[in-house]
Amino acid sequence: MVRTPLLLVAVALAAAACSSATTTPPPTTRVAASTTAPTTTAPPSRPPFCDVRWEAEQVGVVQSSDLDEISGATVSRQHPGVIWVHNDSGDDAAVYAVDISGKNIAEVRFPDLSARDWEDMALGPGPDAALDYLYFGDIGDNQSSRADVLIHRIPEPAPATGAVTGSETLRVTYPLGPMEAETLLVDPINGDIVIAGKSLSGITTLYSLAGDLDWSRSQEATFVGEVRFGTFALATGGDAGTKRVVVRTYDEVFAWERRPGASLVETVLSPSCRVTTVSEQQGEAIALTPDELGFYTVSEGVNQPIFRYADDRASGS
Repeated sequence: MVRTPLLLVAVALAAAACSSATTTPPPTTRVAASTTAPTTTAPPSRPPFCDVRWEAEQVGVVQSSDLDEISGATVSRQHPGVIWVHNDSGDDAAVYAVDISGKNIAEVRFPDLSARDWEDMALGPGPDAALDYLYFGDIGDNQSSRADVLIHRIPEPAPATGAVTGSETLRVTYPLGPMEAETLLVDPINGDIVIAGKSLSGITTLYSLAGDLDWSRSQEATFVGEVRFGTFALATGGDAGTKRVVVRTYDEVFAWERRPGASLVETVLSPSCRVTTVSEQQGEAIALTPDELGFYTVSEGVNQPIFRYADDRASGS
């Protein structure tokens, strides 16, 4: 079991609101570890986020050799201890259930869905309010040439049976043209979707889609702004909760405390905190823990370690 102490520090991201989405934010810069959190701190009921000691704990190793290019992950709320993961391009349309130790629990395949370049996944609401849904972002576009990208949505299957019913696919276009993207965020409150672009410039373009839109026809995403994580800081995955939101790059995680009443877009356009992750082969997947007080990361590659990050007040379950 490997434990590595880390310190999360505050950084300034774009503070542009949706009404001024075209405003270019100032570049993000590194700050000293002693820098305090932004003035827009979270309510007292939530633990401080930008000025606490964090630990990275290796909790498992991915055991299935089929999981050689994990690109997306999310933690089940209905099935305790289950982490859903999927591979990058090259695999069929499929999702795998693993436990915290990395043991493979189930493999669920979707013969009716396509998988051109799945890059991220999320857990969120859907048409039936009694169910959780898995969202898969077929949003990869290395050549920035796709006319549209796809988001698939299915009721979360039970790992024991793998039964799948009621899949939907949403076709999405971008008003500013094609782009490479690897980050899909779904608001667990209202189903709003945010897609974050991936660029060598370090400028991450953000698009949003309303949670109540019509999935039966193609939809144009709304450009809502840009954030800057730093030069060559490529957004490779993310996860959204009711209290916290995280977006990762290959070697860092940017995290937000979500204020009561703040939308997902408002949250990711507000100041964030930064944590340096332990070294991974090619880290792309990240998932919040069920209590949202920590998160898991895992890299592409065979038999990769699973890390859990949490401060000393988090259960990390």
